[in-house]
Amino acid sequence: LIDSLDAFEDRVATKRLIGFLPDEPVFYSYLSGREILELSAAMHGLNVQQTMARLNPLIAQLRLADDIENYAEDYSRGMKKKLGLLLAMLHQPRLLVLDEPTNGLDVEATHLFYNLISATAREGVTVLFSTHLMDHVTRLCSHAVIINQGSVVARGSIGELHALHAQSA
Repeated sequence: LIDSLDAFEDRVATKRLIGFLPDEPVFYSYLSGREILELSAAMHGLNVQQTMARLNPLIAQLRLADDIENYAEDYSRGMKKKLGLLLAMLHQPRLLVLDEPTNGLDVEATHLFYNLISATAREGVTVLFSTHLMDHVTRLCSHAVIINQGSVVARGSIGELHALHAQSA
């Protein structure tokens, strides 16, 4: 269940609630970053001009403005991650699912990511992300789940997990 909707029975409604960033975003090779955003906005049934006006500050914040008209296939891995994050946030989902969101990002871009995700969470969006970098967890999360080989080995608030680790050390 996601927001009381059955993820299988109510597929379309559920998908409207979720934004997803895969570890390796893939884009149409013949479209620019802007064209990909515009196409995705249209596919979501959004007003393209209004959506782009809302995204333009984020494009600038993520330092993509100079490259947004270039073919996305020519983007670096970090630039693809940034474009993928914009796509995940395009329709203003209530749940963001991010798979290793900082892989490929340089130090500055990682800092920009921290700021954007923190602001998004403060706006009431639930952010779920996978990472193996515990400093990301302690900086961004209120709660965490630790999974080892597909099994949950610990879960709780960051404070509870720190206390659990201190006891076992």
